[in-house]
Amino acid sequence: MGAALPAVGLAAAAGFMGVASHLGIGLLGGAAAYLGVDALFIQPAIDRKQGAGDELAAAARAFLQRALLSRTVADIALELDAVARSALGVERTLLLVPAPEGGVRVLGGDGSESARVGEAEQAFLWLGERGEPVDAELLTQLAEFDGARAAGELLHRLDAQVLLPLRHRGLLLGVAALSTPGRAGKAAEGLGNFYRILGAHATVAIANTYLDVEARGKKSLSKALDLATAIQEALMPDDRPVRRHGIAIRGLFRPVAECGGDLWTWQDLGGGRLLLLIGDATGHGAAPAMLTAVAKGGVDALRHVLGETLDPSELLTQLNRAVYKAGRTRYLMTAFAAVLDSAAGEIRFANAGQNFPYMITRGDAGRVKLEALVARGNTLGAAPEAHYVTSARRLDPGDRLVLYTDGVIDAGSPGSEPFGEKRFRAAMISLAEAPAAKLAEGLLAEVDAYLSGRPFADDMTLVVAEALPREEGAEV
Repeated sequence: MGAALPAVGLAAAAGFMGVASHLGIGLLGGAAAYLGVDALFIQPAIDRKQGAGDELAAAARAFLQRALLSRTVADIALELDAVARSALGVERTLLLVPAPEGGVRVLGGDGSESARVGEAEQAFLWLGERGEPVDAELLTQLAEFDGARAAGELLHRLDAQVLLPLRHRGLLLGVAALSTPGRAGKAAEGLGNFYRILGAHATVAIANTYLDVEARGKKSLSKALDLATAIQEALMPDDRPVRRHGIAIRGLFRPVAECGGDLWTWQDLGGGRLLLLIGDATGHGAAPAMLTAVAKGGVDALRHVLGETLDPSELLTQLNRAVYKAGRTRYLMTAFAAVLDSAAGEIRFANAGQNFPYMITRGDAGRVKLEALVARGNTLGAAPEAHYVTSARRLDPGDRLVLYTDGVIDAGSPGSEPFGEKRFRAAMISLAEAPAAKLAEGLLAEVDAYLSGRPFADDMTLVVAEALPREEGAEV
């Protein structure tokens, strides 16, 4: 049955014991671990398409399976060292993480620990902003930047060759440092992708140990690494504006509780294509947050396997199976997936019970035109198998795609009349000239103005993507 069934059992037990209690949080931590493993392994189609040539990715997944069972960050350091040695022939691996009392812990794969790394704040800040793996050669090329020079000095002090930032939405949870691979061999071309996957898996595992520490009450987490951050920050992208392949993206998320049931993500598929996905799990709190973790794991895995060939309908089909196994119809999820290709001037999309997004375009005589992207499909997790259809439409420079969850249009209810579709459409028309970043902010500002300080009852997520004119499509 996979890992989902024990996860559901643990989640149910946590609800019975009280999710705010130490025992409840511990049960949720265990459920999150099981779901993390399930999200990456329950997709048989992924395994079939990877084949024997993707040995490094398989090693990274095996590392995650073991690391999620670790109770301490030191245990994760041991697992990280083991996978680096077996897959690459790396002789030495270090894991740098914040110490609860301040400073940095340097954990070796041999169980050693040192707190002496010298002055490294500038290097950590730069790595946290970059978020991508770096090696000695790249740092030499970027030596004109102060942060890169500081990272190079840190690399030298650690006697390492590669640094993997372990980052949650811009928050650096740690840094893994690896020495030179001894036998990359035929897998050398996939080395960069392996480092990214390994870093992402290590970050998830570290966040899971923070949940376990909090549950057992052994020590308090620092403000930067509290329970809410550990759960929610792992799911959502950075809320800063992003430009990729001629598309500008801005997403904003407001949870109604510490843990939310909303999800949005963007993925660079390669080949000039971008994936956008928005989802909404039933309810809010810890259980829906775990369900969104299942979906996010599935999206990440499919992106790594299928790349630019990923199709929205196939993505939703695979996610439906994962959500069904995790929720067994007790927990469901709506979702909308779109692949944007500005070079080809096309958007391809599929829907699983999510609100119809809007396209803001220019009609005759330059008048603003709103078009709902109508596509229908069963809610994720309602049945073991579901069929989705990919639709397509033209994507012209200046077109804006607006994705949103129920919380936006339901804001104000049940105590009063909801914000509603009519006000939402009027707000989009009034803000139609604004770029993606300002449009997203403006729409939520309209909701805030309507609420007038009243609390909102459901998670609110709003994502805007804009097809830029050719000369404005540089990446940031």
